[in-house]
Order: sequence, then C-alpha cells, then structure tokens
Amino acid sequence: MTTGIDLLAPGTTITLADDTEVPLVYSFRGLALIEARFGSVAAVQSVIQADGAAFGPLIEIIGAGAVSSGMFEPYVREHQDAKGRRHVTEIVYKRRDGRQLGDLLHPGHLDSYVTAFTRAFEQAMKSAEGNAAAAPAARPVETVTPSPGPSATTSPSAPSTFRPAPSGT
Repeated sequence: MTTGIDLLAPGTTITLADDTEVPLVYSFRGLALIEARFGSVAAVQSVIQADGAAFGPLIEIIGAGAVSSGMFEPYVREHQDAKGRRHVTEIVYKRRDGRQLGDLLHPGHLDSYVTAFTRAFEQAMKSAEGNAAAAPAARPVETVTPSPGPSATTSPSAPSTFRPAPSGT
C-alpha cells in the first residue's frame, strides 16, 4: 500500500449563506494554491497558531477545495519585494456572479466548515488501496510576469459601448 492523493475522492459539501451547496475536493490545483499562499500545506496550521487569526486562512483553505467544482476561481494577489521576488499575499476566490467566497461563508457555521474541509482533505490524502502506480515527477510551476501596463503593443480594453468612428468620413 502506498500513500498518495486520491483525486477521485468524493470530498464533502458545505452550504453557503445563500444556500448554495459547494463540494470541497482537494485536487493538485487546490493544494498548489495552498502551497503558493502558505509555503506548504502543513504551514497553514502554524500560521493560524502563530497569528491567532483563523478566518482569512480558512477562507483560503475552503476556497482551494472549492475550485475543483468549477464554481469558484482563484484570483491571486501578490507583491514583489525589493530583490524582485514575488510573494503571494492573498488568494481571493470568486464565483462567476462576482461574489467572493468570504462574503458567502457564515461565521455561525465555522464548526461545520472546519469539519467539512478536514474530512475532504483527509479523503484526498488517504492511502491509496492496492498496487497504485507511482506518480510522475512534478514539473516546476512557471511564474508569469504580469504586463507592465499599456504600451505601443498593448492597450487597455475598450468598453463594450465603444463604437469606433467609421473610416473615410
């Protein structure tokens, strides 16, 4: 028996404040988001214990489990230090209607959220049964440098109401 991540684990479901049910499944993408934000999956607990703040990290942990459903997309906020290194400072999870996950979680359901993400995380990390094939080596994550802004070859998007003047008039 080998230990691995079960990407087909059913996860668990949480109910948001607007009664939407969201399955939490920790895929490689979700786990990579947690690592990008906290350095490692194990570091999340130490961040909560060291800072005493739990709501921000919990939003990000729950959001990482919600991306596999396709209901939420991560928006990464990062900064660049004086030496040019990029650091992820926050990941905001938004639904297609633009609402942020943090606005849809109810503080009174904190216990059920913690139970749900813990159970989903355990299901993803449980030991694989039988003769599981070894996973291929992970490829390094590529960091894309954002555009410095408009230039001769790029420009901001035009509003949908923009109508260019006809040529030749």
